Amino acid sequence: MAGSARRVCGVSSGTGAAKQETEGTQEDGPALERTHQPYLPLGVLDYHEQKLAGSSASLVYAFSTGSEAAHSWAVPDGCVDLSFGIGSSDIVAVIGGTVSSARTWAFAEGRSWVGCRFRSGEAPLPKGLSPEDLVDADIVLNKDVSEGRLADLLFEAPDQKARMQVLASAIVTWEQNESIPAAKPGTSKVRELERFARHEILRTGGSAPISSVAAAAGVSPRYLRKAFAEVHGFSPKLYARFVRFQRAMELISGERDIQNAPEIALACGYADQSHLVHEFNEFAGMTPGQFRLTVSPAA
Repeated sequence: MAGSARRVCGVSSGTGAAKQETEGTQEDGPALERTHQPYLPLGVLDYHEQKLAGSSASLVYAFSTGSEAAHSWAVPDGCVDLSFGIGSSDIVAVIGGTVSSARTWAFAEGRSWVGCRFRSGEAPLPKGLSPEDLVDADIVLNKDVSEGRLADLLFEAPDQKARMQVLASAIVTWEQNESIPAAKPGTSKVRELERFARHEILRTGGSAPISSVAAAAGVSPRYLRKAFAEVHGFSPKLYARFVRFQRAMELISGERDIQNAPEIALACGYADQSHLVHEFNEFAGMTPGQFRLTVSPAA
């Protein structure tokens, strides 16, 4: 979900005022996982999203861009997004990983976009791509994706709601069909360890020392870092920071003012308010107060 796309094996992925309308059911997967991208609905047109239960993806979403390319901000969430831009005569597709700090997220103009956000560590990657390739990057996919059966169905769908349904159904098919040219990174042993560590980090809100997580898993911290990076492309410590930040971002966006910032900082595992502010400047691109006014202007 970085600012510019590069081609490997068939676009880029946001802005215009938008009102977020969320459809769907309860959170699934790791109960405490948060994958919010609060700036995206503010930078595109007609944003909608639908949460998914029992799936490797946490949600599907749809929006459109006007006569000019849209530019929004992406924040760290530890996830991978797969997006399709439907034009008048073609489709473009891009896969992008988490950003490590607040960065521009760009979407080509004049298209109807539909995408999904895979849960952290659960994205099937096209052959030739590694998790490291996707961190801070958007990668243009080849015609196997942009001109394949899924692309045809998305192109033929009558509206954005139908496209979200098409993509959600495709995700289920991918999970049931092991013959697709994409796979989740890591061996079964590595993935089992990674899932344990990820769930433990989520359970503790990102506050548990990685040495404690490794001890609970019965491995050394060094081995855990290696296994985690094999699946994610970044360290478990950085993921813990993402988890903590996502929780703080959720709490701050719901506050009517920032007077409770010290309490929020402590509740999310920060040493103090200055620690929270420093993290927000890095991950959200602004202070907590500025963030609240940006995403909740009527609060």
